[in-house]
Amino acid sequence: MTPAPLRGQVAVVTGANSGVGRSATEMLLRAGVHVTMICRSRARGEQALAELRELAAAAGADVALELADMSRLDDVRGAAARIAARLPAIDILVNNAGVSQARCVESAEGFELTFATNHLGHFLLTCLLLERLEAGRGRIVNVSSRGHRGGDLRRAPLEDIARGRAWKGALQAYGDSKLANVLFTTESVRRWGDRGITANSVHPGVLATEIWKKTPRFVRILIRPFTWFMDKPDVGGEAVMNLVRDPARDDVVNGLYFSELDEEKPSAQARDEDLARELWDRSLEWTGG
Repeated sequence: MTPAPLRGQVAVVTGANSGVGRSATEMLLRAGVHVTMICRSRARGEQALAELRELAAAAGADVALELADMSRLDDVRGAAARIAARLPAIDILVNNAGVSQARCVESAEGFELTFATNHLGHFLLTCLLLERLEAGRGRIVNVSSRGHRGGDLRRAPLEDIARGRAWKGALQAYGDSKLANVLFTTESVRRWGDRGITANSVHPGVLATEIWKKTPRFVRILIRPFTWFMDKPDVGGEAVMNLVRDPARDDVVNGLYFSELDEEKPSAQARDEDLARELWDRSLEWTGG
């Protein structure tokens, strides 16, 4: 019998109750991985937990739920503390939860909400779980987007972008946050590679997921006729699994950007090492990570 390379590993997945996160969670559970879901909504999280328990049991895996709004840094600290107290090691971390706000909204700590959710919350979570990742396989997948190519973190001081003072619309804010995901990926490999941490970022595909409901109204109107042609979330789940299912590839597939299953070169800004270092240092200041 062919051995199951993931059986018994431990994963944490943010935004796990729907879309790419839900699909990746189901695939991980089927592979025998013990999964902790991080969800913002108690009702939706508990519903997903109830629905997945049978699947987990059939695969000999466990599934658990932690509640956290990834835009709220205190929520992230609380969830990370509870996870660290329960899990001595983490093999896989899937930073997936994401939003796209139709207008400039301020987070609890005074950051632009899209940037806070898509980048800062996940940056902080990863930093707080670093020791657990180091104790395990330490495989990180940051769910980014092809939209990172429209991101521009050089157009204004990072402080102004993070605080929403350089707001240029929902699509720009989303692109900025997804660019931050790619920069975080490559810089984490540079800073943590000697600790056995590996990381990649991935565009999961153009998918029919809940995120379209949070885009500006004019975008929803334009997109609606095309939703019939969008891929199902399982395409995104498979894109995540492609980066975690074979531990033998960890040293080779590391610090890269993928579009679905294929490696691609990210945007020029995503390859800017000075920008990556600056974003990292500022993110540490903003989050206290």
